[in-house]
Amino acid sequence: MSIRLGPLPADMSWPLLDAWLHAWLESPLVEPARPDTPHDPVEAQLQRLAWRIAVATPALLRGCGIPLLADGKVLAMVPPQDAAAPWQCDIAFAQLDGVAATLLLQACDYCVRWLQAVAWQAAGSDPLAAFFQSLAQDILPRLLPHAIAAPSSMALLQAAANLGIPWWHEGNGVFQLGWGVQLRHAFTSRLDSDSSIGIRAAGNKQLAAQWLRQAGLPTAVQRLVGNGEQASAAAQELGWPLVVKPLARDRGEGVSTGIGNHSQLQLALDKAAHYGWPLLLEQQAPGVCHRILVVGGRVMYVVKRLPVSVQGDGVRSIQALIDAANLQQLALPPWRRTPPLRADDDTHTCLRAAGLQLASVPAAGAWIALRAIESSADGGRDEDMLAAAHPDNLALALRAAALFGLEVAGIDMITPDIGQPWHANGAIINEVNAAPALGASQSSHDAMPLLMQQLFPTGGRIPVELFVGGAMAEVAARQRRDELQRAGVACYFTTAQHSEDATGQRHHLACSSLYQRCLALLSDRSVDALTIAVTPAQWREEALPLDRAVRVQQCGDAEHE
Repeated sequence: MSIRLGPLPADMSWPLLDAWLHAWLESPLVEPARPDTPHDPVEAQLQRLAWRIAVATPALLRGCGIPLLADGKVLAMVPPQDAAAPWQCDIAFAQLDGVAATLLLQACDYCVRWLQAVAWQAAGSDPLAAFFQSLAQDILPRLLPHAIAAPSSMALLQAAANLGIPWWHEGNGVFQLGWGVQLRHAFTSRLDSDSSIGIRAAGNKQLAAQWLRQAGLPTAVQRLVGNGEQASAAAQELGWPLVVKPLARDRGEGVSTGIGNHSQLQLALDKAAHYGWPLLLEQQAPGVCHRILVVGGRVMYVVKRLPVSVQGDGVRSIQALIDAANLQQLALPPWRRTPPLRADDDTHTCLRAAGLQLASVPAAGAWIALRAIESSADGGRDEDMLAAAHPDNLALALRAAALFGLEVAGIDMITPDIGQPWHANGAIINEVNAAPALGASQSSHDAMPLLMQQLFPTGGRIPVELFVGGAMAEVAARQRRDELQRAGVACYFTTAQHSEDATGQRHHLACSSLYQRCLALLSDRSVDALTIAVTPAQWREEALPLDRAVRVQQCGDAEHE
């Protein structure tokens, strides 16, 4: 991409520009050291600006669900023929399959305009607030409709990139991670190895409870009701306190807890019925919800899921703490903000139960809950409990994930004490989440490297070897394929026109280019390794769906071309 850049102010404040950038970039801004600083001071300044453009543009796209994970690279700074004309800056960005190049152009143009505006101090007295307002009004409406990666997908892809695991977008938010025998497909936090029936069962709270009960695992005693009369009868049968929830909603939407009488029941039914009848009534289990993330038969983390809260400072009222927390969120880019705290009826009810009101001034360090339970819709806070969790509770979570056939599962356990075994204190499995949010909390973020290592214990790659030349390259590539085959490795071979399996038989592919054939073989789970014969012209001119190979060998007849 070629960008025209005008000169920067003589009194340019890089700390001011970098403070603005740091406020919305997801990683620290560390400018690389350059071995050769340009002699021209204008070029040196513009080169520093170009590097920031190369970093800011992918960050903006990532915030909009477009996983351009690598920073751009500044290739060249070309001075103008006329001293009054702008410089030309050439920057290379990765191109994502299925993402129009116009989106990259829009994001880059937007970043250039704002970086220059902040550099010239032309963005007002509060450039960050002005930028965030412009984001919401201008660029986000244009980029967000083209998002291809949900937050969980973005966390998976970033963790894969950090570990050198190859990935690409296959369309409609589905990603391939890894090559050949190592590959996996992912959609949000679901994997192609997850049982589709298990996913369906986990999404229906009544069916999920039935599966758990049949397997001898503890779950809530519940009744399905189709109207208010049935709900009253079920309440008499189950006894107080109760929980009311929609049948097939997640994120804690429409859920009410601690229902202790018929008037509270009616309010809870009205809230849940917003998502449709029938509804579930459950006996409320004692304790607090804990999320246990299971991946590949191993527990990644355990957190206590506490409701959204404010922390007292001994000075400000609860209302002032709510206002301050919301103000802090406005200092974050839109894609990193949590749901705003609300002083609504649910907040008043929660505070009254604790003997508080909005005007109360909590003690310093005290956490004041604004909701009865944690939910994705309202937010919350997590406490790491992995070290404290009893082994029997971890084993129970593994059994639940296996029951539903889920390689990735969030098991929600309600227990008075996660340090005691579930069979000793009345704990239950409240839900089995087939698509748990990944990377959302600090515990989840910290677990991502371990999670990827669990999914890709051998690194996600297969060995790929390239042989460059004519007929001799094909001979060498086949010989190497046969060597690997004798060693028990199912190695395939391909040229631009012809592909063979590990036994040397023709492997028919509906592909018309070397790129397509390589992509097809890297997407084939029967392929343990791949050898590729490439002509010198193809080596110079054609792209391959590879970021690296274990070997590139130039064969004899290529040396003379």
